[in-house]
Amino acid sequence: MVKLVQDKRPDLDSVIEPETPEELGLIPAWSHSTLKTFETCAYRSYIAKVRRIQEDYGPAAKRGSEIHQKAEDYVSGKLDEFPIELNKFKSEFEELKELYQSGTVELEGEWGFTIDWQPCGWLTPETWGRIKLDAIVHETETSARVIDYKTGKMFGNEISHSQQALTYAIGSFFKFPELQHAQTELWYLDHGEVTRQAYTRDQAMVFMPTLHQRAITMTTATEFLPNPSKTNCRWCSYGKGEYPVCQHGIE
Repeated sequence: MVKLVQDKRPDLDSVIEPETPEELGLIPAWSHSTLKTFETCAYRSYIAKVRRIQEDYGPAAKRGSEIHQKAEDYVSGKLDEFPIELNKFKSEFEELKELYQSGTVELEGEWGFTIDWQPCGWLTPETWGRIKLDAIVHETETSARVIDYKTGKMFGNEISHSQQALTYAIGSFFKFPELQHAQTELWYLDHGEVTRQAYTRDQAMVFMPTLHQRAITMTTATEFLPNPSKTNCRWCSYGKGEYPVCQHGIE
């Protein structure tokens, strides 16, 4: 079992041994988005991941997917004309394209991890955790920038986005053992704003046990209780329509 913090941190000895369950539950793999859904309303995650009923995320999500695809196609050279949706980051994407051509950028990373945080495939039987990012720039052998594109509103998602960026940093240190410094960058494409956070390996690993335990809680769950509220139900499609899948929704 891999240690979750560094040997030089004896003050954290009480939390370095991660829990290893004998058996996983109905949702045996986690990602940032599935954790967020589970912690907001476990029943919603049950409908999506156990009953496998696809959720309607609406036009905003569709637009975000389309813009992400255009960004990937431009940086990889599949799209010659610069997408107007990326205009507020024109110089950044042009630089990213040059770095991709030089071989220092990986796009659309799909990182899988086993329960002891060993890198594995995205859809293998051993896959316990999944981290998907838009780009990683390998600046040196020990330093990298991890980039995620964001569309839609910037404010109101600060906590979730901060957790997501931290997850990227933690994942990058397990994915690349030689890495010692990682900077996460969230590019808010509609606003022309960037939030950055720099981590050393030791700094990121301090937060590792919390993420690990959150993931264990979800991937061993056998009970998925609804958590209806006006806020939670407002953004959930399962309680809407003529024949709603969820009967617990609040208007």
